[in-house]
Amino acid sequence: MGRKPMSGNDTTSSVHPEFGSGAGERPKRTFRSVYADRLPLWVFIGASVGIAIGLFFGDDAKLLRPVGAAYAMAMQIVVFPYIICSLLHGLGQLTPAIAAKLLRSSWAVYLVMWGATFFVILVMSTAIPLPPSPTFIDFTVPERSLDVLPLLIPADPFASLVQNSVPAIVVFSVLFGVAIQRVEQKQSLLQALDTIRKASVTIWGWVVMLAPIGVMALFADTAGTVRPDAAAQLSLYLVVFLCGTFFLAFWVLPSLIAAVCPITPLAVVRLVRDGLVIAMVTTLSVAALPFIQKAAERFCEEVSINDENRSEIARTTLAVAYPLAQLGNFFVLLFIVFGTSFFDAPLGWVQHAMMPLFTLLSGIGSPSSSIDTVNFLSHWVGLPGIATQLYIETMTVTRYGQVAASVMGFTFIVFVVILNYYGKLKISLPKLGLSVAVTIVVLGALSTAGSVIGKTIAVGDRSDFDRMTLGAELTDGVSVKVLAASAAPAGGPATGPSQTSSAPSHATALERIRHSGELRVGYNPDVVPFSFRNENGELVGFDIAHAYRLARDLNVALTLVPIEVETFLQDTLDGRYDVVAAAVYATTKRASLYGMSDPYFQSPIALIAQADQAEKWMSREDVAATDDLTIAVLDTAAMKEIAASLFPNATIVPLDNYGEMIQRSEIDATLTSLAEARAFARSQPALTAVVPRGLGGSFLFAYVTSPDNEELVDTLNYWLRLQHVSGFHARMVDDWINGYAPLGDGSPRWSIARNVLGWGERSDTP
Repeated sequence: MGRKPMSGNDTTSSVHPEFGSGAGERPKRTFRSVYADRLPLWVFIGASVGIAIGLFFGDDAKLLRPVGAAYAMAMQIVVFPYIICSLLHGLGQLTPAIAAKLLRSSWAVYLVMWGATFFVILVMSTAIPLPPSPTFIDFTVPERSLDVLPLLIPADPFASLVQNSVPAIVVFSVLFGVAIQRVEQKQSLLQALDTIRKASVTIWGWVVMLAPIGVMALFADTAGTVRPDAAAQLSLYLVVFLCGTFFLAFWVLPSLIAAVCPITPLAVVRLVRDGLVIAMVTTLSVAALPFIQKAAERFCEEVSINDENRSEIARTTLAVAYPLAQLGNFFVLLFIVFGTSFFDAPLGWVQHAMMPLFTLLSGIGSPSSSIDTVNFLSHWVGLPGIATQLYIETMTVTRYGQVAASVMGFTFIVFVVILNYYGKLKISLPKLGLSVAVTIVVLGALSTAGSVIGKTIAVGDRSDFDRMTLGAELTDGVSVKVLAASAAPAGGPATGPSQTSSAPSHATALERIRHSGELRVGYNPDVVPFSFRNENGELVGFDIAHAYRLARDLNVALTLVPIEVETFLQDTLDGRYDVVAAAVYATTKRASLYGMSDPYFQSPIALIAQADQAEKWMSREDVAATDDLTIAVLDTAAMKEIAASLFPNATIVPLDNYGEMIQRSEIDATLTSLAEARAFARSQPALTAVVPRGLGGSFLFAYVTSPDNEELVDTLNYWLRLQHVSGFHARMVDDWINGYAPLGDGSPRWSIARNVLGWGERSDTP
């Protein structure tokens, strides 16, 4: 079919040579035009070089991260100017009658596209296993509310710009665009808006020419720093996400377009092939906009639409589609579903019902706004703050599917709205039936396969404390001796270098540590998640990680000495340990008799209860009202006293360990700290940690030493403040208390340079 020349006011003709779309006359073949024609090839070469750099240099490839980040930021420089000016110009130049007709032609198309997208997402989400029961419920936390009005109503447009609130900016632009339609003297304004819009496209053209360099840096950083174990742990989510986005992009949307016009799904993809390639390799959907504008022109010729206003109709539709058809953003719903399983935070039925709507409202905008969407939705459903960081890490893989879905979303809106606007939309029932049938069959097969695989993949392995280890960043360079119970004397100082210390007899504990080069820390191997042995017999945990850190900061060796629960306080007075770090509860009585640091952690009072009876323990009054109430506690005087004061009418049962609760059916619940309750409940799916309302304050954990070690206590307090300021304490809380173990062990990632050629290896490495 022959092609008509583009009209003079079509901005895509001005950017055509830069993007190499293949249309129009080229009287002169310059280096720039040849380079532009082969830009996808150069981009793939850049990606291949980037992968090779990442594999060769490993973690050192992160040096290229600023280059990739600069390229990505450059592509987003003109997003808001383009959106605002395109909407204001596109809507403002229309007459009210044409605008109303365009609205009538568009709203149903958007509903169909959104409906198809969320159908794919919801079906694919069934492949992700849900947690059988929550590991903990905190009834003291008020129900979370979700305020969507600031997302949609731009009370302060400038604040919306600062906050990257694209939905509000779109509403602002649409309102003003419609208002401009009724202004008589508007040509100068429209001309200025059109100039800025064209300049935005021109800037994109310049930046896209740098795509090979930017893509090389992005791929080098990704290939060099993404850890294989991270990909393995998140494999189910990654596969489900990519299958869903690619199936939506390359079958569902093209087949629906083909069902309403005389064109095949493959032909639809071919029309926007160049835009898809550029957008996917740069992972920026905005890069496809000029290509889709050009494809819309060719599509109009294919379906015999020759109206002189078709370019403006297509351009206006595309401007509106950019924020509203970012279909890849809506797939954050898959991440939220995955997060509820990964972080043991199941959704309530209200959250299940409202999640698609809130995802739609918060997901409108540019691709970068999907991070804000995850923040927004995670807070609502109760996922931890680390969930957003996990989403950002997975974007190194998922962003390709995300961009593909968004680009095809733009294409779907532009093509179908044009057809509907010009009365060319004719539904072919056989094609539509084929599209729906194939979609249902394939989605059913994918979700079924995912469900089967999901049962064999432990999505929640990262909350399995038995598999957790101390990272190399903690252990490297620290000399450690772990004494077993049989190796430690029943009383008196522990054996070790300290007995031959050159420190004078009147030396303080801190002076003895410095002179001997040894720090003796008392530990309890049975207090998950503070100190315990993993499946490999290694002593790990929150307190153990801090002990390694303290020894490193003091530049001394670390000796870990097991405590006797019944006598550890007296043993501390006798000098058996310098510091006891064994999840010791800080009490007023203990603080008056022993040296005690400031609290380094606090955890609410909680109960371990049967998961199917968790609703019985909403408040202290509900617990106390239980007939023949039996509360279990660990066999310590402090815990018995706390239980008796909270529940004076209950039968208090002492336990040697929490595992006894499972064998003793008369026990209604076990009283402990939330940190310990959550850790135990993770290993027992039938149990849940519950924080009832009205139980009072929290357990405070502190380090214990001899009462005459004031200098050591002051040092510990100062050191603890440093750990809070540096962020180390927060990372350890996420890793050990919340059970979000780090991805990898902190050691350098495998690379050819380091592991094959030996570059960068230290000669003194043990």
